[in-house]
Amino acid sequence: MKPKQSFILPAIFFTLFLTVFPILFAFYISLTDWDLHQASYNFVGLQNYISIFNDPDFTNSVFVTLEYGIAALAIQIPLGFLIALLLDREIRGKRLFLTMCLVPMVLSAAVFGLLMRWMFNSNYGIINYFLGLIGIQQIPWLVNPTAALWSIILTDVWQMTPTCALMFYAGLQSLPREPVEAAMVDGASRIQTIKDVIIPMLRPLILFILIIRTMDALRIFDYVSVMTGGGPGVSTNVLSFYIYKTAFRYLYVAKAAAMSVVFLLILSILIFFYILFLYRKEVGELK
Repeated sequence: MKPKQSFILPAIFFTLFLTVFPILFAFYISLTDWDLHQASYNFVGLQNYISIFNDPDFTNSVFVTLEYGIAALAIQIPLGFLIALLLDREIRGKRLFLTMCLVPMVLSAAVFGLLMRWMFNSNYGIINYFLGLIGIQQIPWLVNPTAALWSIILTDVWQMTPTCALMFYAGLQSLPREPVEAAMVDGASRIQTIKDVIIPMLRPLILFILIIRTMDALRIFDYVSVMTGGGPGVSTNVLSFYIYKTAFRYLYVAKAAAMSVVFLLILSILIFFYILFLYRKEVGELK
């Protein structure tokens, strides 16, 4: 081994210890009946996995998490891309807008969620106040099950869309101008240029943003914890919050570990299909 390569070995071992070991330990715990009501535990095999798939609350939390993640990503990624396209042009107030995009990013998700909880309040929230000014009846954001989920989705969109916009903007700034200018000279419209030139060149960045935002969106915890507590009922009981309640409120650690392993598999499958779809599409265009 070369001397330079040996310097990175401690970092590799440390990273593996912080990632691989917790995953293996969680999988081991998921095969036992360990809970904090008792001092000892026994090996039970796949009993916890059978139990969680027969648990309607677990199934509901998976669907709520997927519904939340799909809706949030379907809004914030296209919106962030449109904002980046706007910023890529010479417009007045561009620097001020870029600075404003940083404001939601500096707030923690818990603080931002608490702020949005006040704004979504049915009685004195500013959102219902402005809706009333345009003649829209007040919406019980945090009381109605459907509205409560959408309040969480809109909170995530509000905070994370600027992040997507800045990443797309950085990608647009790094693109070569020659292909775009050649398309314009050939008579391509702005929409055709974006669709056939800009988006294909940004595909690696789109994949990166999709992966990062999918992991963040599906692991959502802070907004739910401070805004709705998983309610009303189980309408916002996302999977990460349900795992937390199972482990630290109900003290069923082994069951929570089994849920975590299943959660990891769901994320891995989604990311695999992202890579497979975008890679195949890119290879098909290169042929």
